Amino acid sequence: MIHLKINYEASLAILEREVEGELLSIVAVAAAAAVAAAAAVAVAESVAVAVAVAVALAVAVAVSVAVSVAVTVAVATAAEAAAAAVAVALSVATAAAAVAAAVAVAVAVAVAVAISVAAAAALAAAVAVAAAVAAAVSVAVAAAAAAVAVAVAVRVAEAVAVAAFCFFVLEVFVV
Repeated sequence: MIHLKINYEASLAILEREVEGELLSIVAVAAAAAVAAAAAVAVAESVAVAVAVAVALAVAVAVSVAVSVAVTVAVATAAEAAAAAVAVALSVATAAAAVAAAVAVAVAVAVAVAISVAAAAALAAAVAVAAAVAAAVSVAVAAAAAAVAVAVAVRVAEAVAVAAFCFFVLEVFVV
């Protein structure tokens, strides 16, 4: 009986060591799993920070492009306003030239009627003034056409700027 008791106690001691070894292995595996989970969390946090930085950069680029488009539109609007002012000034100058020409023609006709001796010379002067008025009107019409061409070019530039902004918005926010 003593012999069995000694074998039982020895077996029990061996079994306790094996259980302790298994428990230590389980604890080691659990610790390794915790370390791996912590590493995965750190990687996920790094990815989240990188995504946040990329989004902030994209927003900064979008704001920069929007400001650039706004400045382009403002410059185009200012150019259009300047072209309109030039067209108005040319119209006023044309009207003044027409009034001056009408006054000159009236003076020439009055001189022709009052002085019968100089009638032929006055008539020639009136024809010359009429030719000068026609030339002035032609120049004014050409200048007005140039102003209209500038205004059209400004509108085209605005349309191109708006189209570029729309394309950018599509590229950045849709794609």
